[in-house]
Amino acid sequence: MAVSIYVDGSGCNYVGAVADGERLIEYRIEKKNKTVTTGSVFKGRVENVLEGMQAAFIDVGLDKNGYLSAGDMLMDKSELESVELPSVSSLKVGDEVMVQAVKDPSGNKGVRLTFNLSFAGRFVVFMPTIDFVGVSRKITDVKKREKLLNLAKAIKPDGGGIIIRTAGASASGQDLKKELSLLINQYGTIEQKFSTMPAPSCIYEEGNMALRLIRDVYNPKVEKFVVSDEKMYAEIMDFAKRYGGSLKNKLRLYDKNVDMFRYFGLDKEVNALLQSRVNLGNGAYIVIDKTEALTAIDVNSGGYVGGDNLEETVFSVNVAAAREIARQLRLRNISGIIIVDFIDMTEEEHKKQLLAELEKAFAEDREKATVVGMTSLGLVEITRKKRRKESVSMLLKPCPYCQGNGYIQSNDYTAMRVRTGLMDIFADGYKNAVIDMNAEIADYIISGQVLKNDMEKIWQGKRVFIIPHKTYHQHFFLIKGDNSKVMDLPDKAITIG
Repeated sequence: MAVSIYVDGSGCNYVGAVADGERLIEYRIEKKNKTVTTGSVFKGRVENVLEGMQAAFIDVGLDKNGYLSAGDMLMDKSELESVELPSVSSLKVGDEVMVQAVKDPSGNKGVRLTFNLSFAGRFVVFMPTIDFVGVSRKITDVKKREKLLNLAKAIKPDGGGIIIRTAGASASGQDLKKELSLLINQYGTIEQKFSTMPAPSCIYEEGNMALRLIRDVYNPKVEKFVVSDEKMYAEIMDFAKRYGGSLKNKLRLYDKNVDMFRYFGLDKEVNALLQSRVNLGNGAYIVIDKTEALTAIDVNSGGYVGGDNLEETVFSVNVAAAREIARQLRLRNISGIIIVDFIDMTEEEHKKQLLAELEKAFAEDREKATVVGMTSLGLVEITRKKRRKESVSMLLKPCPYCQGNGYIQSNDYTAMRVRTGLMDIFADGYKNAVIDMNAEIADYIISGQVLKNDMEKIWQGKRVFIIPHKTYHQHFFLIKGDNSKVMDLPDKAITIG
């Protein structure tokens, strides 16, 4: 797999992508002036303690107080096995605490915080407040795990902890020691700032998007790393020289006049993120629907007919869908509860194989994703850890007309509302009514003679003047009453009655 990494910082946002050829694997977008990102460390002040919930609200200098929960961590807690995390029972209002952002602010919720700090490098995670050593669960070779575990014990600082990441399996002992030393020094700087800066203050922010992609994604198999920003290019080159390795030979400064993502053929992939329907390439497709509580994904065979065996055809579509679902969740950064309605299968072995295929597809995901299982209704439950906002949240905004419903009012319902408005006008004693409204709805009312019966029976002697507007939204209209004998109306006004 020829993987490439792209970061465009030429506009008002940082846009990053990981791609296999012209096929996106991961997509990130964030504002350059973003106030806080996951991983930032703050000197905060305790505003409220909720002992019954083992939680507290902390003022960290943002618009809203952050929420601190005793059990939260930036990293996956399952890596810590049975380590007991500290409680918040010792906190009291006014205390100054060092906390780290676990999740970005979202909607009306403030940033989610933890005082179980962790700092990730490419090879190791350093935890200054937790005494623990571990190896990533994704490293499954028993001998390799034992060797790395012994190495971790040998280099672990007193009172602190480390976990060797998946990428650390191929690193030398010297590389692990060097990176751990840098992380320890970084924490020392944070401690110094905590002792000197006032509360609330941000005392540490993670590096720019490009540096985070190096930490999280880069490995020797990456073919090229392309950035559009000269300052970012210089920072990465300096980083590459200090760390060594092959990165400096793969780093490219993009200097074309054409948009980077269009030049490399990725713009269509990015645009596809705006669509709820994702084609699987064989005529089948999936539909992704986001709700308040969960994400629902429906698998459809579409135009795919397969072979002569219906069960094998369905299984084939479901397997292709499983792979694409894992890719889309990572690409769109969809998290929380996900429910997938696969096409019904009758063979139990196929159901087991499908769940195994899903788990295999999630193996490359850096966020923890768990395939919970299949319900009696054939629905597959998945959970995926949330840390940052969904990618499409920066590409889309709520529809001001449908308020997120995905539908707008029908012509019939809008016509009903117009009729109700007319009843109010005529009940107030007006003889004439002037309606400014959308041209399509006006045509629907006039050509369909929607008001004909009312005008002939209950509104005799009344007149309705409809003024169509092509620019009006379909469900918007304005009704005014008028008793003037002479009315000044535009030429396009249409008279009823």
